[in-house]
Amino acid sequence: MTNIQLIKSPFSLLDKEFPNDPLINIATNFYQSVPFYRPTPLVELKHFAHKNNLGKVYIKDEAQRFDSRLKAFKATGGFFAMACCIAKRAGLPLNKLTYQQLQSPTVKNIANTLTFYTATDGNHGRGIAWAAAKLGTHSVIKMPAGSTKLRAKHIAQFNNSQVEITDKNYDDTVQYANKLAQNDPHGILIQDMAWQDYTEIPQEISAGYSIIVTEILDQLTKNNYPTHLFLQAGVGQLSSGIINALFSSLPINYRPTVIIVEPSTVACYFLSAQKADGKAHTVSGSPKTIMAGLNCQTPSSISFPIIKETASFYGTLTDDVAIAGMRTLAYPDGSDPVIVSGESGVASFAFLNAAVHNLKYRQLLNLDSSSRILIINTEGDTDEHDYQEIIK
Repeated sequence: MTNIQLIKSPFSLLDKEFPNDPLINIATNFYQSVPFYRPTPLVELKHFAHKNNLGKVYIKDEAQRFDSRLKAFKATGGFFAMACCIAKRAGLPLNKLTYQQLQSPTVKNIANTLTFYTATDGNHGRGIAWAAAKLGTHSVIKMPAGSTKLRAKHIAQFNNSQVEITDKNYDDTVQYANKLAQNDPHGILIQDMAWQDYTEIPQEISAGYSIIVTEILDQLTKNNYPTHLFLQAGVGQLSSGIINALFSSLPINYRPTVIIVEPSTVACYFLSAQKADGKAHTVSGSPKTIMAGLNCQTPSSISFPIIKETASFYGTLTDDVAIAGMRTLAYPDGSDPVIVSGESGVASFAFLNAAVHNLKYRQLLNLDSSSRILIINTEGDTDEHDYQEIIK
């Protein structure tokens, strides 16, 4: 028996042209100016696909993004959003923003006066600390209760960033970081979720994530564009950013079926789909899961509308399903390459790995030998100790 759930979306899905987001082009142009920018690999799991009667299975491996100390996609969003914040303070136009402009002495002096505050389960904070070091600014990182000391240590290695593990859950830690930023005359909250009156920076973070889609479309031929897109969601910022970039780039008839995946203990999108009243709902309490990066109780206010209009299915998985997915990628069959995928990074693949053995869900998702599946491995072994313990 597989410990997954799947429901069809109760919402009306968007069936018209998706609006172009000008920030996507700005982000693409910015990253092309960054001297250390390189696309991450798009890996095909040929043996896994054949074994499970699927057409193609592609994994975009974000564990190899930027710096070997990062091991996650998060920096693509935080780095671009931080660059935008500094550029605005320096009076630089965003539509022609380059990395070289941010390295000028005048702009670096401005960056040095700023401090970026954020809350994180690990990867976002690590990306923010890394970005602050690259752009000559400062960061203060707050982590929710239950975060590991090793993840905090990984964040602190960049630029001597200030890191604290609080006694609060994730949502309360976000508000704590927000209050600190508001009380600092040179403070800026750089959070990867949005709420009323806080949308501009989260939108820039989502636009930064769009570079992943730009790369995927370059790496695939049109005949191999995905028919299915599995995306893991915490607050939904990555999922909405990927959907926004992909749907605005593709004709309607090329859009994939979108499946949103969450941990069973903290599934705010699944809960919202179950309630089916069109509103975003919060998971109460202090839920626990090994998928720490997805342990988010409330949908982002800018992500929920996009996901509601585009996702066809919502799924959940338990921790044991995630563990099975990690081991499958770590010890692949046949000639498939080894992929190092952490507890949160593996969620979408783990869900697929379980769903292919469930006839009801296979039929519901229309998974067969013509299916071309796209998955994003959002993180590698960001907690090396836990990863080794899990896969052994």
